[in-house]
Amino acid sequence: MRALILIALLLFPVQAGAELVYRGMETLWQDTVWEGEVLIDGILTVAPEVTLEIRPGTVVRFTPLDSFGDGIGEHEIFIQGRLKAVGTAEQPIRFTSSDPNPGPASWGAINMMLSEDEENLLVHCIIEYAYRGFHAHFSRARVSDSLLRRNMRGFQFQESTVVIERCRVENNVNGLQFRDSTVLLKDTWISGSFWGVRCVYSEVDLVDCRIEDNLINGVNLRDSTLRARGNLITGNRRGLYLQRSQGIVHGNLVTDSSEHGIFLEDSDVVITDNRILANGRSGVRWLNAQGRLEGNHIEGNGLYAVSNEGDTPLAAGGNWWGTADPQEIALLARIASADEQRGAILLQNPLPAPPVLEVPEL
Repeated sequence: MRALILIALLLFPVQAGAELVYRGMETLWQDTVWEGEVLIDGILTVAPEVTLEIRPGTVVRFTPLDSFGDGIGEHEIFIQGRLKAVGTAEQPIRFTSSDPNPGPASWGAINMMLSEDEENLLVHCIIEYAYRGFHAHFSRARVSDSLLRRNMRGFQFQESTVVIERCRVENNVNGLQFRDSTVLLKDTWISGSFWGVRCVYSEVDLVDCRIEDNLINGVNLRDSTLRARGNLITGNRRGLYLQRSQGIVHGNLVTDSSEHGIFLEDSDVVITDNRILANGRSGVRWLNAQGRLEGNHIEGNGLYAVSNEGDTPLAAGGNWWGTADPQEIALLARIASADEQRGAILLQNPLPAPPVLEVPEL
C-alpha cells in the first residue's frame, strides 16, 4: 500500500504547505496539483498533455513586471496542456497581483494556446488585475460561477470554443472581446466596462444575461451570428449593435440606452417578442438591414420608436407602440430617405394592447 501511495505522489505531485514559488521561465512537465499559496514571478508554462489542477481556496499571485514600459504586466500562466481550476462557493480560487496597490494589467493573463484536446475548466474563480483575465487561442474552455473584475480585458480569445455560465464580469476596461469563435454566454452579468461584449466573425448564443451600464455598447457584433433570448440589456450607450451580422433576437428587455436600444446596420435579423423601452434616441434604428420586427412592445423611446435610415424597407407589423391610434403610431416612425419607395416602415396591423411577453424584469 505504501508503495502505491508513493507511486501516486510521484505521478501526480501535490504542492501544499509553504508558499510555492516559480521564478523566471519555468515549465511544468508532469501533472501537478496546487493548493494553498502560489507565487509566479515570471512566466510559467504548462506543457502539452500536462494537467495543472488547482484546488479550492488556492491563491495564485503574480508579481508585476513591465519591462517595456507600456503599462502591461508580463508575468502569467501559459497553458499548452490543460487547466483544471475548480473551486467552490465557500473556497474560490483567486488569481491576483502580488502588488499591494494593483491596477488593471498588473500581470499578464491566464493564457491558453492550442489547448483543445480537453476542455479547460475554471469554476468558482476570482480573476482580477490582469491585462487579460482569460485569454485563449485555438482552445476549448468552460468558465462558470466566476468573477472577473478590474482587468484591462476580462475575456479575450480567438479561434476558440468557450462556454461562460453564471459569471460576473464587472468593472473591467473591456468586458469580453473575441473573434473567430463559438461562444455560449449564459446567465452572466456584464457591467461597468467601456465595451460589454464585442466580437467579430463569431457565432454567439446569448442567453439569460444581464448587460448593464457599459459606456459604449452593451453588445456589439460584426460579421457574426447571434441568437439572443431572455436577456436584460440596460443602461448602455447602445444596447445591441449588429453590423453585417445575422440572427434572432427574441424575448429580451432592452431599455434605458442613452442612444439606440437596437441598432442594425447591413444586417439580417428577426426581432420578436421583446420589450424595447425608454431608450434615449430610438428604440430600433434600421440602416440597410433585412429581417422583420414583430410582436414587440416598443414604447417610451426618446425621439422615435423606430427609425429607418437606409434603403431597405422595414417590416414592422404586429407590434404594440404604446397606442392603438394609427396617426400617433405614424408619428413614432422616422423615415430618413427622401424617396418613399426606399427605406419605408411598414406599420400594418399594430397590436391593440400591450402583448403578454416573457422577458426579464429590471
